[in-house]
Amino acid sequence: MNRREPMAPIQGLKKPTLPPPTPRPRTLASVPSPTPDPAEPLAEESATAEEGTAAGTPAQRSEPPENIEGQKAPRPRRSRAEKTSTAARTSGASASADTMKPVSVSVPFTLAEAWRDRAKKDRASQVDVLLDAIVAHQGELDELVAASTEKPTMSDGLFDRGPGTKGERYVGVSLRIKARNLDVIDRLAEKHGPVKRSPFVAAVLTAYLA
Repeated sequence: MNRREPMAPIQGLKKPTLPPPTPRPRTLASVPSPTPDPAEPLAEESATAEEGTAAGTPAQRSEPPENIEGQKAPRPRRSRAEKTSTAARTSGASASADTMKPVSVSVPFTLAEAWRDRAKKDRASQVDVLLDAIVAHQGELDELVAASTEKPTMSDGLFDRGPGTKGERYVGVSLRIKARNLDVIDRLAEKHGPVKRSPFVAAVLTAYLA
């Protein structure tokens, strides 16, 4: 095996020398603090806007969805003043109809006694007895009123005179009756007479208590 002989040095060729390293400065310049990212305020404003939307500000509240077909639309809510006005009218109408009115009817004394006794027997008020009498004879009110108002005459040969009323005494009976019921009694008296309230009451009670 052949061995390579070492190469002879080339004359005039010098080994290059490297410059010494630059000395490192002892102090470092301070690095300026980073400036805030201009996009951050925008992020905060966006977050604030989102919070306002979540809180339901009037400008950002979404409109309620339209009603689904087939469902009833919600009724418009009335103001408190409208509700109060409606309630006052309703209560005023019902109060006027249910108002108890004091009245007095004039009937014969014997009829007043029988009327009072029947109320005690039935354990009811005299008003209830009167209403029961009208209901019981509502189909014959014309005949009852006509019979009670007929006044036969008697002739003395020269004049026609009415029958004597000696010993017949009328008394007033005080009642408290609902306004609507009193209106019905007055309408019936006008329709089937026409007579006033007291003769109508007397005619109906006479038939009922007989």
